[in-house]
Parts: sequence; structure tokens; C-alpha cells
Amino acid sequence: MGVTLSPIVVLYVITGIRPSRGGRSGNDRVPGASDPLPHPAPAATLYRMEPGGARYPLSQLRRGVLEYCVLSLLVDEDRYGFDLVRRLGEVDGMVTSEGTIYPLLSRLRREGWVATRWSESETGPPRRYYAITPAGRRALMAFADEWRRFRDAVDQLLPGASE
Repeated sequence: MGVTLSPIVVLYVITGIRPSRGGRSGNDRVPGASDPLPHPAPAATLYRMEPGGARYPLSQLRRGVLEYCVLSLLVDEDRYGFDLVRRLGEVDGMVTSEGTIYPLLSRLRREGWVATRWSESETGPPRRYYAITPAGRRALMAFADEWRRFRDAVDQLLPGASE
């Protein structure tokens, strides 16, 4: 059973811009509607795809893949939020903060990609632990396949690529 990522997901991964999920504008589509793209790309996405549009491309790429990095960290063991921040900080180029991770974890929980449980801590208040769900594993595997394909394509085009 394969999972196909829609063009909007690929754009999100590349640009780090997530379509609005808040109040509906006239251009928003309701997920599950007959339209094949549940969330249209915001105008800023196309702007950022133009040369010079993304002022901080590495930051945008990092933001776009962060949720999948978090899911990857949850594959082998449940973790609490600060543990995820600390672990990501140990990886060169993946520095993040609690102000980024906790909203991301809340969104992943709402999407059904992680489940939570509370556990007593020996050093302070109870901690909320996050665990990847089967849906989260499927999303991670689909992303990993697309990421490898995308990474290989970019590597072929960058200067110094062997031909």
C-alpha cells in the first residue's frame, strides 16, 4: 500500500509554508471535497518558488522537514517535548526551540500522527510523552520516499554533480 503525496504537500516540504487551517477565506477548500488538492498553495508559495523569493532557503527547508524529523525521533521510543528539542539540537543544522516544537506536536496530535500520555517525572511535574501512531508511520514513510527522490534530483542539478 503506497501513499502518494499531493503537489501541495511537496510544495510545503520545499517551502515550509503550510496552507492556512484557521478561518476560511474564499479560496480555501474543505478537506475531503471533490477537489484533488485539499489546500491550495497560498500566493506566497509561488512567490517563494521564484528565484530570490526565499531569503532564507535553508531555514525554509528545515521548517518544512521538521515534523518528519520529530516523527523519526519517535519511531524507536516515546519522548517528551523538551527531550525532542534537546535531541534535535544535537544534530548539526537542526537547532529548534520549545516555541517551535510544542505547537508542532499539538498539530501532529490533532492530525492523528502522534498519541500522547502523561507520566510522572522523578525530577519535576508530570511529562507528556509523544508516540508515533500507525498513521504517523505511514506519513513518515511516504515522506522518506519522496524526500529521497527530491534530494537525488536536486543533487543531480547542483554544481559539481557528476554527469
